[in-house]
Amino acid sequence: MNPNRSNPSDLKLLVQDEVVFSEIVRLIEASRHRALQAVNSALIDLYWQVGEIISRKIESAEWGDGVVPQLAAYIARTQPGIRGFTRANLFRMRQFYKTYKDDTIVAALLRQLPWTHHLIILGQSKRREEREFYLRMSIQEQWSSRQLIRQFKAALFERAVLTPAKVSAPMRQMEPEVLSVFKDSYMLEFLTCRQDMRKTICIERCCSSSEIF
Repeated sequence: MNPNRSNPSDLKLLVQDEVVFSEIVRLIEASRHRALQAVNSALIDLYWQVGEIISRKIESAEWGDGVVPQLAAYIARTQPGIRGFTRANLFRMRQFYKTYKDDTIVAALLRQLPWTHHLIILGQSKRREEREFYLRMSIQEQWSSRQLIRQFKAALFERAVLTPAKVSAPMRQMEPEVLSVFKDSYMLEFLTCRQDMRKTICIERCCSSSEIF
């Protein structure tokens, strides 16, 4: 391609080239995104499986808590350079598995978030409904870990779900059914639908006066 194109036909070709270039860049970005999703999914599956083994061994009394530090040391010795398998993180994997193993609705969402998000949600949530709320909102809104922490500090769940009386009268008239929907954790599935996304936006606007966002 001649960088010194100057006549109209050459300029038209240059514009066409840029369209193709942009399409190739989009393909690269999409491929990278899929690759990252695949890696994250595999990592979450791994942590789940490790947590399951540790949980099963401890609950069956085959292992005491003292075996987990030994496991961490063994992994560090046999897999030098690998990160994420410290004693503390191994116990978090156990907590991760125990928390969600009987919750088939939420378990289907777990692969969609990175491990850091799971640690924040496990550490900050006080009840099942709160965990599901932040799981779904993190996925829907594509929050970074920093944004997720900010939502916890702002008590978004409490404001949006547990204290609906704070919702303004205009909000009630605009979306009268939103509060009852939010109260039922199973109905939080609405966050995946375009129509119901309007309800989430209304909740966010309601909370904006408190600088939640």
